[in-house]
Amino acid sequence: MRYPEPVMRWLVVVLLAACGGVTGVTRMQEPATPATWHGTVTFETRSPTPTGASRALGTLAARGVTVRALDEADAIVAETHTDQEGRFVLAASTAATKLVVVAHIDDGVRDLMVTTDGPGLVPHEVELTLGPPTMEHAIHIGDELAMAGALHILHAIDRGSRAVKEWTGRELPPFFCYWDRGITTNWSFYSGERPAGSGRYTIELLGGEPDQQVTTDTDEHDEGIILHEFGHFVMDVLSSDSSHGGSHPRGFLIDPGLAWEEGRATWFATVVLGIPWYQDTIGIEPSGELRVHHDVERGDLSEVKGLGSEAGVTEILWDLSDGVPGQPDIDSDGVALGPAGVLDAMMALGAEPGAHPTIASFLRFLVRSERVPSDALENVLLVGRHPLTLLPPNDDSMWPLDLGFPASTGGKVDGLTNPAPSGGPARPTNGFDAAKVYRVHLEQPGRIWLNLRIFGSGTGADHQDLDLELRDIRSELLEASRGETATESITRQLDAGWYVVYVRDAGQGNKAAFELTARVSR
Repeated sequence: MRYPEPVMRWLVVVLLAACGGVTGVTRMQEPATPATWHGTVTFETRSPTPTGASRALGTLAARGVTVRALDEADAIVAETHTDQEGRFVLAASTAATKLVVVAHIDDGVRDLMVTTDGPGLVPHEVELTLGPPTMEHAIHIGDELAMAGALHILHAIDRGSRAVKEWTGRELPPFFCYWDRGITTNWSFYSGERPAGSGRYTIELLGGEPDQQVTTDTDEHDEGIILHEFGHFVMDVLSSDSSHGGSHPRGFLIDPGLAWEEGRATWFATVVLGIPWYQDTIGIEPSGELRVHHDVERGDLSEVKGLGSEAGVTEILWDLSDGVPGQPDIDSDGVALGPAGVLDAMMALGAEPGAHPTIASFLRFLVRSERVPSDALENVLLVGRHPLTLLPPNDDSMWPLDLGFPASTGGKVDGLTNPAPSGGPARPTNGFDAAKVYRVHLEQPGRIWLNLRIFGSGTGADHQDLDLELRDIRSELLEASRGETATESITRQLDAGWYVVYVRDAGQGNKAAFELTARVSR
């Protein structure tokens, strides 16, 4: 019997479906149905001990981190964030087969990430197979995975961000930390805005030598170090920047602007953690050690004191802020501004025209703005064994020195004599005596002319090599003259505003008197 053509086509379709199809024809999949997965994310941590990071492991909830569901093609089918207990609820569909935890907090207000790459585009993450929706997904990330370290870093910067919000009411710009085990072996540092103009800021943290976490310096479990570097970011975006940079080992009197920035970053770390000590571990016990263990309440008698003391800045700021709930005051110094009060004063001083602070100018600002009486500050310094010359009316602690136009001034740079004239070991690269710093103000645009005359040969061989630098008020280098002659000079067209001029040791250990002249032409 012959069927009409339309009926024949219908029979072919029915037969193919019944037989499972042939090449080019696919059986229809069951449609994906809505489903909800839930669970918790936790990770392992280590704590400081006298012989390195602890072998004993603690556990913390991964707060606010991103959790995603992926399908078999790795497409994102759902996304959520953990709560403050690390719990998540992920509404997807039965098409989801994988779960990914990402070291990224993005709640619409805060944007914090820990990445495996310098540009900050690839966050740390871990991928797991999704169980059935009825299953409790208890995700515990062990310290053998770098992801545990990334989540600890994220936990610390999240804590710092929340503290800033509580103390100032301000939200911070997007921020990421570049870290992984075995990628950074020299030092942890703040990199500023990256890329320039992006509005996104970053730090880079030590990851230790590859596969040598037990014996080398890796900072993912050093909350103090993480928050110190995060503190540089906070001060940069909310306040001012007086530091020209460089390493800053303990025991030296260093450039007062550098001491201020490093000391207040450490203060920030201690007040966020609510503990009066600052620690940095190297390795894991018993094979490690403490690189730094600074009791900021009782002070360190082995440290140098005065303008240019990084440790002194931290200790004074702690004493100004302690005595409020969450910040113990053991020495009864008599001042209790709290972290919010101290940070507010930093922001107010940083907003003043030409702000380029040190601990001395900050203390003077506290008196001038009637935040703390002079006699109360005097007691803080006496209790902490800091010199009273940091307070007005002493002129010895004025830094930088103001220079008008036209001007001619003289001085001496000494990065050679040891011990240094101001006390402590000599430090040619950024010691207190190794640089003289001047502040200049252009009321309208003009061309600045700077000339440095060195009383000597100006050569490194004779240890008389001095350099001349022009920086903006936030310490960014604009021009430098770094020859080996008896004169150095800079000329540059500038907008109206404030600038700083450095006369400094070229870095090898130099000692020479100089004359600096400055003029401006319109």
